[in-house]
Amino acid sequence: MFLSLLLFTGILGVGPTTVASADSGSSSVSESALPDGLYAKITTPHGVFIARLFNHDAPLTVTNFVGLAEGTLGTESGKPFYNGLTFHRVVPGFVIQGGDPLGTGEGDPGYEFPDEFSPKLRHDSIGVVSMANSGPDTNGCQFFITLDAQNQLNYLHSVFGKVVFGLDVLPQVRAGDKMDVKILRIGSEAGAFKADKAAFEKLIAKVPPATFPHFSDEDQILPLKPPREKGFNNKLFNFERFTGVKIYVRAFATFHATALTPTSSEAVRVIAQQLGVNQTGITALYFGDTQHWEILVGDQLKKSGDADGLQAWKQSIESRAAEAGVKMIAVAEKNASKDEPLTEAQRHYFRVAMMLEELVETFGPK
Repeated sequence: MFLSLLLFTGILGVGPTTVASADSGSSSVSESALPDGLYAKITTPHGVFIARLFNHDAPLTVTNFVGLAEGTLGTESGKPFYNGLTFHRVVPGFVIQGGDPLGTGEGDPGYEFPDEFSPKLRHDSIGVVSMANSGPDTNGCQFFITLDAQNQLNYLHSVFGKVVFGLDVLPQVRAGDKMDVKILRIGSEAGAFKADKAAFEKLIAKVPPATFPHFSDEDQILPLKPPREKGFNNKLFNFERFTGVKIYVRAFATFHATALTPTSSEAVRVIAQQLGVNQTGITALYFGDTQHWEILVGDQLKKSGDADGLQAWKQSIESRAAEAGVKMIAVAEKNASKDEPLTEAQRHYFRVAMMLEELVETFGPK
């Protein structure tokens, strides 16, 4: 089970346990001082951190995590699943990942469950707790915690918590470090939160089904390892499932005129019609040889009524995406080795990734 690399690559808490505070680094907080809510207290060889669990905005994912941690879900009933497992993957400045019973990134709890997304929950800072997966609706037991903002992971991985104390511990975690996870139920609502099989299955039944992927690398101009096309597919159809906004993107090596599509602007119109989103969605075509984008915004999504205003609006989207792409490529080129310089496929990837990010930011719920 993997975490998408877009740049490079139950026990009720009892007693006043003291942990380091993330805000001051020197003060402390006791469990009894925490506001009402569900928390995960995670002990590592380097110290303790506490994450608030978002049971209102991510009830399914939190139910899974709490159920595993308390032993009400998983293959061994009554046995806390995470205790003694390791953080098997650490990428400095990116994430720490753990919760795999095999310790290899391939383990699972014996089942999978669907993704769960909310516009409120984003990978927007250090300390975000989210699920690792190997594609849509393949969540299990593995989770990761961000070491910095990683918004490119939005709508790819299900956020379900945020570290509120002990942020200073996160960068100290090393691959192979063991964890101990204890669920803290503070207040009556948290105490009544159900994380058994019946509650879990009831929540699964409410999740909207996955749809067909919306990204296609028509001429394979993007890197094949890792499979960037698959990652973009996952991002866009998850975005639609949980926001209702349809974005379809096609990448081509070059534009080929035909009788039906003599121009690239006509091509995007025809493709949008074929996809059935010419009125209700966004269709974007990327042509690698010219780095040119054609974007068609459905009438129901247009933010400007006049043609000049709409054109200026689309140009601003393209300009922001292009600028972000240039910056990303510059950083990647600087970090690339002489033996393995940045490839054109990787440059295409950065340009497309930044456009997708711009489209998601522009058309997502505010």
